[in-house]
Amino acid sequence: MRGFFQEHTRLTIVLSTVLVLLILMVASYARHGSNSLLGNAIEKGLVFLQEPVSQAGDGLANTLRGVFQFRSILAENQELLEENEALQRELVLQSLKAEELSELQALSEGLSYVSRLESYDYLAADVVAMDASDWFSVFTINAGTDRGVKEDSTVINGDGLVGRVLSVGTDWAKVISIIDESNNISFKVYRDMSILGILSGTGAGMLEGYLLDPDASIIEGDVLITSGMEIYPEGVVIGTVTSITWDNDALLKRVEVEPGVFFRNIQKVAVLTEKSGVSVEEAAGESREPGGEDEI
Repeated sequence: MRGFFQEHTRLTIVLSTVLVLLILMVASYARHGSNSLLGNAIEKGLVFLQEPVSQAGDGLANTLRGVFQFRSILAENQELLEENEALQRELVLQSLKAEELSELQALSEGLSYVSRLESYDYLAADVVAMDASDWFSVFTINAGTDRGVKEDSTVINGDGLVGRVLSVGTDWAKVISIIDESNNISFKVYRDMSILGILSGTGAGMLEGYLLDPDASIIEGDVLITSGMEIYPEGVVIGTVTSITWDNDALLKRVEVEPGVFFRNIQKVAVLTEKSGVSVEEAAGESREPGGEDEI
C-alpha cells in the first residue's frame, strides 16, 4: 500500500485535500454553519491574502478612473478654449464692422457737401499705403481706372477735402493731400462768400495762404470752403482759420488754417468721378453759384 501512495503522490494529495474539505463541510453543517477553529483560521488566511489584492485592484480602478476623468477635463477645456477663441474672433469682427459703418457714415456726411452736384458720381475706397512721413501727405487707395478714377479726381472724407488724385493705375490711385506743399487750393470764407484767397500745404499737417483782398474782414475761427474755381468742386470744407498776420513785404493778409481732415489717420475716402459725357470743367461750372465770381 505504501508503494502505491509513493507511486501516486499527486493523486494522493488531491484525494487527501478532498477528504479534508468533506470533513470540514460535515463539521460545519453539524454545527449549524458555524466555522470550526480550523475553518476560522483558513478564512482569516484567505481574507489576509485577498485584502492586498483587493486594495491593489481598487487602487488600479481609481487610477484608471482618474486618468479617464483627466482626459475628459482636458477635452472640455479644449472645447471651452475653442469656443472662447471663436467668441473673441466674432467680437473683433463686430468691432471692425461697427468701425467701418462709422467711417461709411462719415463719408456719407462728407458727400452732402457735393450732393447737389448732379454731374458727379462717387465711389468709396480704402487707404492701402502711405509715404514714409508722419502725415498722410501722399497715399495710395485701392481704386483706379477700372472704377472710373482719373488724374485730378477730387478726394474727400466725412470731415472735408482730402486732396486730389496724382496718378492712377488699373486698380489703384495715388492721392496727394491738401497739406502737401505742392498742392494749391482757392478758397472762400463760408461766413462771407465774397472773401477769396489761396492756400497751400505746409508739409507739417497745416495749411497757410493769403487773401486776395488785403482789406477783407476775416477772423480766427472762420470756416474756409473750396471756391469751385479750379479742379475742386465748390462748397467742400477745407478747414478753420487759426491765425491771421499781416505781411509787410507782400502787403498781404496771411492766414494759417487747420484742416478739417485729420491727416494722421485716414482709412476710407470717397473719390468724385465724372458722369458719362460731363467734363471736369463742366461739372465745376455747374457747382458755382449763379452770378458769382468766376475768376481770381
